[in-house]
Amino acid sequence: MDIAIYEFPDSVTSWNAPDEQGALVWSSTQTRRELGHAVVEAAQAVLRLHGEGGYQAKWVEHPFPVAALKELRRLHVNGDRCQLRHEA
Repeated sequence: MDIAIYEFPDSVTSWNAPDEQGALVWSSTQTRRELGHAVVEAAQAVLRLHGEGGYQAKWVEHPFPVAALKELRRLHVNGDRCQLRHEA
């Protein structure tokens, strides 16, 4: 999977701007398994660090996506045949 992060001058006025209007600040190519694993691990780390309540207090508008993380973990472990341990 190709991943690219672009920087734009203003998130309000640049919300729907094409990538070409931003500055490429990072890019990488990873397998679906590697990317899935990294995303699951990062989300679990955020949940461990802040908990659901702490996340809600920091993010305010949205609760931690517990159901989405659970589904992503299931898809990653089963679909990518990841043998590494993931928290439940």
